[in-house]
Amino acid sequence: MGELLLNTPKRRQLLKEGNPVSTRCQILGRGAYGTVFKAIYRDRCVAVKIIRAQASSTLHNEAHLMNLQHRNIVRLLKLESAVEFGLVIMECPRGQCLQRIVDTLALPLMHRVLYDQFSPCPLTPGVNHAIFRITLDVVAALRYCHSQNVLHLDVKPTNILVALGIKSAGVGHLSKVRRSYICKLCDFGSSIEMGESCARPEQTGANGTLRYMSPEVLRSETLSEASDIYSLGITMWQLQARRLPYHTLDCNETIAYQVVKHELRPDKYHQLMFLALDSPSHCDWNIVNENDADVMYRRASAPARRNLSLDPSYIAGRDLKKKCRRNRLALHFDSQGPAPEASACLESAYSTLYRSCWVSAPESRLGSLQLKQELELILSRTT
Repeated sequence: MGELLLNTPKRRQLLKEGNPVSTRCQILGRGAYGTVFKAIYRDRCVAVKIIRAQASSTLHNEAHLMNLQHRNIVRLLKLESAVEFGLVIMECPRGQCLQRIVDTLALPLMHRVLYDQFSPCPLTPGVNHAIFRITLDVVAALRYCHSQNVLHLDVKPTNILVALGIKSAGVGHLSKVRRSYICKLCDFGSSIEMGESCARPEQTGANGTLRYMSPEVLRSETLSEASDIYSLGITMWQLQARRLPYHTLDCNETIAYQVVKHELRPDKYHQLMFLALDSPSHCDWNIVNENDADVMYRRASAPARRNLSLDPSYIAGRDLKKKCRRNRLALHFDSQGPAPEASACLESAYSTLYRSCWVSAPESRLGSLQLKQELELILSRTT
């Protein structure tokens, strides 16, 4: 019900006519160059992205995923193209994108970092943890991509799928260890191959999301693994702050100029405030405690909505649905964290780490291996 059946005649129709008219088809997401639907392909649940012919470079970039086989990367099953449209058929794990989870739930710091499957967790001496955390799931995916000479160039929460409900009993001394989610990097529509012929985005048709772009991408300079690390640093900040990057600014040109010329970053709250006040269409910015991330995220990041009803029963029902969704997610992300003093130390160290990922000079940014080691070192120092 509500899913596309990707048998051969149906695929031919989609390649000729594009997005299905039926509203029963479940839409998983929309992008600048295509729409993603839930579908059935060879008796399995998949996600199919239908891309317009005008975005042929995007379809070419998605092909980089064909040779990537990694547990932290969404698997590409089939790629088809025609004159009018192209189809990208991918695995569709049960779960949600990281952006929606961050919108719903304040993630504990323990879930923003990762320990290797067989590494002991220093926060709880003597207890082994095999839970795959978020940040280094993405680091593992990027390390693999870079080892295959592929740059993703669009790392952000909406392109990180959190597959829920995955459990493993472990082996040996880890027989009681369980993990309930794993993160997968998806959407390779902006990816390029590393090398001289693919060094500049204007030559390859690479398109990313401006608020996550590194200065060298904005300047159309030679790109490297450091460009992905920069975007990951912005994502790490977003997991902590629960706000969209540069949320007070509406003008992308202003953001790009300030990032390149004045090293503007999402955590420079006062600079953002003055830039917003300078803008003719500035948003209403209330100075609040920077640590009150939940309040600030709701004020600044939530899109304006019409008040559909003033009926108290409608409002109560809506709040109940939100609470139920939050409770369901909390089952996957609940954990016993460190003491408050250690938690404050962790948060500060985590902030220092993501700031090291977004420095302007690419050669000065942390590498993916160093980033993994620094995360483990920071946590081990709090025991």
